[in-house]
Amino acid sequence: MTVCTYWPLIIEPMADQPADLSPSTVAGPPRRFVMPSAALRWIALMRRRRGLVVGSIAAIVFLLLILAITHVLYGSEAWAYDFIAYQHAVVRLIETGSPYQPGWTLNGPFQAGPFDLYLYSPVPVVLMLPFGYLTTDGGALIFLVIRLAMLVTMCAMMPINRTARLATLAVACVSAPVLQDLNLGNVSLIVTFLAVVAWRFIDRPLASVAIAAAASLRPTMAIFGLWWVLRRQWRAVAWTAIAGLVLIVITLPFVGIAGWNDYLVLLTNLTNFEGVFRNFALEALAARAGAPEWVASAALFAGYAGAGVAVALSLRRDRDVSFVVTLGATLLLSPLLWDHYMTNLLVPAGLLAGRGRPWGLVLPLLCWLPQELLVFTAIAAMIAPFAAPDRGVPVRSFLDRIPSWRAPAPA
Repeated sequence: MTVCTYWPLIIEPMADQPADLSPSTVAGPPRRFVMPSAALRWIALMRRRRGLVVGSIAAIVFLLLILAITHVLYGSEAWAYDFIAYQHAVVRLIETGSPYQPGWTLNGPFQAGPFDLYLYSPVPVVLMLPFGYLTTDGGALIFLVIRLAMLVTMCAMMPINRTARLATLAVACVSAPVLQDLNLGNVSLIVTFLAVVAWRFIDRPLASVAIAAAASLRPTMAIFGLWWVLRRQWRAVAWTAIAGLVLIVITLPFVGIAGWNDYLVLLTNLTNFEGVFRNFALEALAARAGAPEWVASAALFAGYAGAGVAVALSLRRDRDVSFVVTLGATLLLSPLLWDHYMTNLLVPAGLLAGRGRPWGLVLPLLCWLPQELLVFTAIAAMIAPFAAPDRGVPVRSFLDRIPSWRAPAPA
């Protein structure tokens, strides 16, 4: 048994002193109390080796993720579902000069449900040209390895302390959005990776390049251009515009002006998302609940308004908090909200954990709840960063708040 002198850790009085609980004794100076030494030593070890402990947990969970991919996800019904659509788009580009399907995306309004749709800009399909010469299984596995490397890299790149990075990686490996993205072969992890690159090099040219690339995958990421305008970061705005133009120029030898014109037509045809399978945006939820069309539209614009208010309020905080809030707003600005889109929740989780709010790591895990709650989880993830203390404020973790077992008794 070891002596501890702190009131929150009262277990029992020392054996060599009487257990006198009279008012005079209780009102007197603090007494010395006995605390199990094993618990205190374990706490002290955790405090000194927290990085090693959390890193070991992250490594174990990552290995479990690999096992889950090889034994559960690989060969499942949804395995490489989205990757096949990307690869077929590459094949169409090679054979016809256009990755788009006129019957489904160019000749009329978007029709929900058909397999093999390509709804992105020409940039990703041009970058994925080598996958058009691979088998589906081989290409899917290479694409999987690339995104796993991005997952580890983006957690390591987050501008937070090492323990928070490792904890974020551990949570990512067991979160539903990451597992779903890896299973489908989607680009959500790539978007999140680019967002973390922009966060790491915020307001620098590399951040602008990352945002331009992310906007070619998710147009809602273009809101960061407006965010830089509101913050009067004119160089970042200019670099984003230049990076976007460079990406367009790179694709012109492969798709020409006609390819970009098809993309603009596709964007104008992207309407009527209420019936899209597993779409859990506010508008789709209202329509699915039987609400009138005007109520569903009002819900959609209410989400837009809420995102705008959150971004405006975040400008009063430091730029990291404002960046993460704006990233959360992109989820509400999209009329489509699928579960794998929620990989972006790793960013607010990392920010909160790095600033002494470890409960933020729960955000990605909330996506295991019923899918109808996804949009509310997205709203929570957009608001939660406001709870982070300002940059420069000393942060003490939970372990730091526990008294040391070696602390001397007061006089």
